[in-house]
Amino acid sequence: MGQGMSATIESQGDIEILCQSLNELAPNKMARLIFRTYADASPPWQVRVRSPSGQIILERVMRELPTGEPQSPPPVTFSVQKGTYEIFVAQLKGAAEGSATIKVA
Repeated sequence: MGQGMSATIESQGDIEILCQSLNELAPNKMARLIFRTYADASPPWQVRVRSPSGQIILERVMRELPTGEPQSPPPVTFSVQKGTYEIFVAQLKGAAEGSATIKVA
């Protein structure tokens, strides 16, 4: 067994997007996303994931964003292949938003 595949994430905006499974991310593995909001922003939230081919592979409106805390909802998950995934999260009734790109090598 050689070194694991490498993946990177870049996040910007009012809402930070983190990938709990980044270190083991490789084709056919699951990305597990959690979110950090810095403002006291109110729900609902829209989460959208775009695949490397440009298709929206996940679109969900959530009352509560998963934060990784004990009482939080489970992470947002999706299966990955090689390429760059775009993640976007936005407050439906407000201005808070965040975006991230995950590159899977």
